[in-house]
Amino acid sequence: MGCRNLGETRATQKMWLEGEFLSTLQLSGLFNDSKIFVDMPLLTAPQVILKAFDRLPRNTSGLVDKHVLSSFLSKFFSAPGSDLHVWSPEDFHPDEPENFLPHVADPAIREWAGAVRLLWAKLSRVESGSVRQAPDQHSLLPLPQHFVVAGDRFREEYYWDSYWIVQGLLICGLVDTAKAQVQNLIFLLQAHGHVPNGARKYYLNRSQPPLLSRMVKSVYAVTQDQAFLQQALQALQQEHAYWTITKKGVQVKAQDGTIHSLSRYYADWTAPRPEGFREDHELGQNLSADAAAALYRNIASAAESGMDFSTRWCVEGSQDMAQLQTTSIIPVELNAYLYDMERNLASFAKELGDAPAAARFSAAAAARAAAIRSLMWNPDACHWHNLVIDDASQTPMTASPQAVVHISNYLPLWVGLSEPHRRNASSIIRSLLSSGLIQQHGIATSIYRSGQQWDFPNAWAPMQDMIVEGLQLYGGEEGAALAAALAQVWLESIYAGYQETGLMVEKYDATELGLAGSGGEYTVQQGFGWTNGVMFKFLDMFGWKPSAASNLPQATLPV
Repeated sequence: MGCRNLGETRATQKMWLEGEFLSTLQLSGLFNDSKIFVDMPLLTAPQVILKAFDRLPRNTSGLVDKHVLSSFLSKFFSAPGSDLHVWSPEDFHPDEPENFLPHVADPAIREWAGAVRLLWAKLSRVESGSVRQAPDQHSLLPLPQHFVVAGDRFREEYYWDSYWIVQGLLICGLVDTAKAQVQNLIFLLQAHGHVPNGARKYYLNRSQPPLLSRMVKSVYAVTQDQAFLQQALQALQQEHAYWTITKKGVQVKAQDGTIHSLSRYYADWTAPRPEGFREDHELGQNLSADAAAALYRNIASAAESGMDFSTRWCVEGSQDMAQLQTTSIIPVELNAYLYDMERNLASFAKELGDAPAAARFSAAAAARAAAIRSLMWNPDACHWHNLVIDDASQTPMTASPQAVVHISNYLPLWVGLSEPHRRNASSIIRSLLSSGLIQQHGIATSIYRSGQQWDFPNAWAPMQDMIVEGLQLYGGEEGAALAAALAQVWLESIYAGYQETGLMVEKYDATELGLAGSGGEYTVQQGFGWTNGVMFKFLDMFGWKPSAASNLPQATLPV
């Protein structure tokens, strides 16, 4: 069963997680996006709806007619998102906050920034009272505070999206809203033992990149709220265990015999994802039960990475999503995030006077850095790489480098893991410049044209931020110049897209000025939380300096 350990009633499992009811609705052809159905609130108790479903007339093949199902939905369900209300944050003011974007003088860019700042109010939500009073009638997880959504189909609060949303909120002076966003994630962590992918019951089988400690660090830097920090530290120790003690944690044996502890994405799920049911079902329908279960776990685990989907997760040389091997990959960026978490926890514990915890997490960070340096640094290519487990039945496991060109090869820059190789900063920069990832209008996620949204030519705001900030912090003068150029290139592209459409979208084409990205399971979404956050961060850090973009070397297109 894919839904074990979720603490849900059996009726709720049948309604939203797996079984005949879910499969019948999701394969009916009524929805062009599988997420629509599982986001629809119930108008009565799930037991009543399931009994009514059992009484629906079937044809000779045992199937329910599509028109009958449509009438059934109208009777028992309301529209997706109807259990959420637009919220006006109390700390939002129409006037710009003091010292807002001090390095931006261009009137047109300030007007753009002002318009995007207004989007925070449009993207703010609060759950209806029914979500808490009648939780079985909603796939939403009850949250204690209001929150900012990413946009469009992403109606709930998401985990790693929230990091860049929080950065933008803080720059825009919405400190209380930023803090509420983080407190919701802490609440979910305390309630479920981990931060789910998003605040939905069907997301409880997995998490997302563990960036909560970074959010806590950002909010604490502004508020200096020690009670908030104390609560966060206790919860984050629980999250650290989730990523290290469960099946996400792996022991890997180096060639010299040293055994290192690293982590991987590993979802607790062996069925089609409810929010991607039709797509997953089509991939696995001709497989044996065991093979399908393994595929579904690999699909959900790729979704846990936040980078769903990419050829990076496939068997080497394949672009077939039925050939995913996510749980056999030890991702370098995940371990970089966890290294950063361990350093942050050590810092929080020191701040709060907890010397034993500070020492414990400092040691954990040092051990993880040593593991990454020993197993994941490629001195010839001057970048990091993922590992592929050779034999998952071994304890400890052995693993080999994964030969892919992906933005994850450079993300350890973001958390300072380049420090042992600071003397090679120029080599890392040359490696990045020759990788094919840097294009005329942004940094592509990979060099592979697979049609998946985390492959070429798509560029995503979070990746721009990680690379730019990493280069600025650890690349010396050369890295700082490249960071400024890449930030300006990104700003110019998203500004051009905004001028053309009036929209901020979730991803862009790195080869075409202002063009929205494409590919994947759904159409490009607008809003958009993390794009807005990175825009504010770059304008705040670098200002608007079109001349900086001229420092970007000529891009080369992948073959």
